[in-house]
Amino acid sequence: MADTAAVTVETRSGRRPRDRRAHIIAAAAHRFYLDGYHRVSMAEIAADVGIGPSALYRHFSSKESMLLTVLDVLLAEMEALDGDLITELAGFVLKHREFGVLWQREVGHLPVENQRTLRHRVRGLAKRVGAGIDDAADLRSWATLSVLDSPTYHHTDLDDRSVVDILTTAVDAVSTVALPDDQSVVDDGSVGLQPASRREALLMIACRLFAERGYPSVGLIDIGAAAGIAGASVYNHFASKPEVLATALHRGNEALWLGLHEALAHAASATDALDRLVTHYANFSVRNPHIIAILVTQTLHLPPEYSGGLHRAQRDYVAEWVALVLSSRPDLTEAEAAVTVHAAFCLMNSLCRIHALRSLPGHITNTACLAKAVLGLSR
Repeated sequence: MADTAAVTVETRSGRRPRDRRAHIIAAAAHRFYLDGYHRVSMAEIAADVGIGPSALYRHFSSKESMLLTVLDVLLAEMEALDGDLITELAGFVLKHREFGVLWQREVGHLPVENQRTLRHRVRGLAKRVGAGIDDAADLRSWATLSVLDSPTYHHTDLDDRSVVDILTTAVDAVSTVALPDDQSVVDDGSVGLQPASRREALLMIACRLFAERGYPSVGLIDIGAAAGIAGASVYNHFASKPEVLATALHRGNEALWLGLHEALAHAASATDALDRLVTHYANFSVRNPHIIAILVTQTLHLPPEYSGGLHRAQRDYVAEWVALVLSSRPDLTEAEAAVTVHAAFCLMNSLCRIHALRSLPGHITNTACLAKAVLGLSR
């Protein structure tokens, strides 16, 4: 879990520091990262920096402009890296974990034009990390960025140098592993049947809207309208919007657990179980990108009465993967195995949600192959 301590900047009484804007940006990034954009007020950020709200508005006209600046500054620092890009990016993420989470979870709060500009810059960064790769360069470059970004979602007791070594080894595997010859294409979901149950139909729609717009931006009226019913009618099936989110998250979490149990039940060894588990996760994630999106980005919005059990189940699920990796690769410590597992998760969670990749032939098997390479199963 992330450190929940707020950033406080010490300043001398009556003296305005030259780098106050930089302090504000750092404090905003930390607050947005920990608490979520919608839960953070300008007054809280001002208090973290030790100034009044009016002084904060001299630097930023709105919270939206502050979020845009945070993303712009962090991305500019990554774009400016000019040494061994893979190693430097890995080191940068360990020191600035905010970008990955803010990019995945909060960028939708910005105007569409700003989102396009930032996406163009991120694509440029992906092309740089994929320079020199001839086979499936687009796929492998996004996979590389995902692996390097994985520390943004977890913390470890390992020293930074050890984590960088693990990530660069994983990137090398992603760049070189032979991809399977699979020409199957994932359908886009435009053809299919809807459930007869109104509750299930509402849940499907809610998952899509939460993934596309973010939980805070979606109301029960929006869910009802998308289902063709009055917003008040949603209360016939769910007591509240948090209950809708909790139901969706638990549904996705249980589906992953069922896949894990099936892999264990039919495996001949820990390595075989891990191979089966990666195959299941890749298949589920690519076919259910909205579920993965809310599991990765929207759990933050669950109130305490819903979140405790889910967080425990998620930690236990990761622990099962770590145990299988340790049994398959006794050369690793538990901390090293955990870093490796999170890198594989981040890769699959990202590749399933990039539309341009989803339409490519063999996307499910390629995703599984790259994740297995990260875990060392292709050696």
